Amino acid sequence: MRTAFILILFLLLTMTSFGQLPKKAMIKMGENPIVFLDSIETDMSEMQTLNPFDISNISIVKPQKAKKLLGNKGVDGAIYVTTVRAAKLIYWNYLRLKSDEYERCFNTPQADTTAQYVLNGEALTDSAVPGSLFLINDKNFKAINIIDKEEGKYLMDNVVPKRYIVIITAKRHKGLVKKKTTT
Repeated sequence: MRTAFILILFLLLTMTSFGQLPKKAMIKMGENPIVFLDSIETDMSEMQTLNPFDISNISIVKPQKAKKLLGNKGVDGAIYVTTVRAAKLIYWNYLRLKSDEYERCFNTPQADTTAQYVLNGEALTDSAVPGSLFLINDKNFKAINIIDKEEGKYLMDNVVPKRYIVIITAKRHKGLVKKKTTT
């Protein structure tokens, strides 16, 4: 019981930091949801060893949908945790398939440290990139454009001066919560 409480507290704190709605997400979850870490089934003890800063995304599947997806294993719901490393690999693989120029500029997932990502006109911080980009897929992807500063191309005012600017346009993923802006 203590382990379940620690996991739920950990999830609530982590989800709050990523702008999710924890109260709505945790409604009707069973006592023993099935847990996946980077798409591999794991147990609750594995979750306790994770550094919260290594987590890119947490998705909660309510019991009814989890049971349809996973059979009787999903009777109490499911929790999918994606690490920053896995998220980066996911978006890197996807973007290199969409753009030969992207693949040429960033031949490994780690090579994109010279890139400033801009998603739908908003410059992303380095820590926000994995959580924002790994949700891009064929259903929401619209376009990608890469600007290379060394070729004397245009540099946006609100972008950190890195060598490349990777501009991505995509439909807003329905699972993301829009940030509140104060004016």
